[in-house]
Amino acid sequence: MTRQWLRQLRPDPGRPLPDPAISPAAATAMTAVLGPEPVRWAVQTANTMAAEILGQVPEHGGGPAPLATLRRSTESTVLAALRLLLTESSGEGAALPDEALEGCREFARRGLRLDQVLRGVRLGHARLTQELTSAIEQYVPAGERLTELRRITEELFAHADTHAGLMAESYIAERDRWRGSDEAARRKTVDDLLAARPVEPEAATRRLRYDVARTHLAAVLWCDDTEDPLPASERLQHTATALARTVGTDSTLMIPATGNIAWLWLHAPDDLTGLTDRARAGTDHAPGVHLAVGPPAHGMAGMRRSHYGAREAERVARLTPGNWLTDYREVRLVALATAAPEHAHWFLHDLLGPLASDGTRVRELRETLRVYLAEERSLRAAAGALHVARNTVTYRVKRAEELLPTPTTPGNTLELRLALEIARTLLG
Repeated sequence: MTRQWLRQLRPDPGRPLPDPAISPAAATAMTAVLGPEPVRWAVQTANTMAAEILGQVPEHGGGPAPLATLRRSTESTVLAALRLLLTESSGEGAALPDEALEGCREFARRGLRLDQVLRGVRLGHARLTQELTSAIEQYVPAGERLTELRRITEELFAHADTHAGLMAESYIAERDRWRGSDEAARRKTVDDLLAARPVEPEAATRRLRYDVARTHLAAVLWCDDTEDPLPASERLQHTATALARTVGTDSTLMIPATGNIAWLWLHAPDDLTGLTDRARAGTDHAPGVHLAVGPPAHGMAGMRRSHYGAREAERVARLTPGNWLTDYREVRLVALATAAPEHAHWFLHDLLGPLASDGTRVRELRETLRVYLAEERSLRAAAGALHVARNTVTYRVKRAEELLPTPTTPGNTLELRLALEIARTLLG
């Protein structure tokens, strides 16, 4: 039989379906081959695979960037497997997708062992086999299921064997290249600093070509997929250089984290007044580049402190896309309150009740109440901040308070304000 049943694949409505992690161009190309619904099925299956791999081999994780790389790798693997099965190809001459090669490079740079890499491959293919077995039960006529199941199992086994071999070869080649590079020595020093392991300051300064004893301003830069012809690495470098020029320093340390993410440290200027506003207005950032800045901090411990502040600012920025530059000092309260996202959702729903609902009107009421409380219940100040009439503020605050589970009192204002700030980030 032909494999046209693969074109009937549909995502399970009862399971999470994130946006594709691969580039829009790659998603469009695969949609032309497989169809839109099988691609959505592949994205959902790959997301499940990534979650299982992280659960069994947590070394694959470590933050938003490694998770994004893992998701791109699993998505490209599932889509490549579907394409092979649909064309009933033997898989001869197969090559790793670019996203899987990117994963190999990151695994080598982060120091994952080969057995951890290959265990992730095996877990992923096991999940894919289970998902396709369930699909055969759903989409293949009963009389043809056993034969099709045997064929699919044999072809997936061969594909998994080839894929694992190519991953091992690419990982070993990248690991050997990385271990012999100056970049590896610099990354090792940075990793030691970030892990608070003992580091000799003069040796670190010499290896990094950056004075670790100064006051630092750390940043995380990352790129969206755009149509810009410049590679992500060049756009990140351009933005880092422009930021240093705006800050007024020529002493920088930039470490690639993944293909489209970089870590940056600058020597902080003596005058920090209005630094964020100057950076927003004066930095010639490349298209699709975002920047999260940590708090200024001194010495080697300060490099770690500022970096982790920047990482938290990055996390908050990814929850609320829009601004190209996010300063930790402007979002640190929300960063602290959303460190455990599920707990934060419970908290805001407990405090806000129906005021935590979706919808433009409810968001308008939430924002008005938030500004009103931030302005110490001044109708005039709130109206000025929101650019509306005082009567409008009065009406909205009254309506918002009617939606709250409990009345506002001086005793619960702090918790209510915190819930409104969390809602602004998590709910919009």
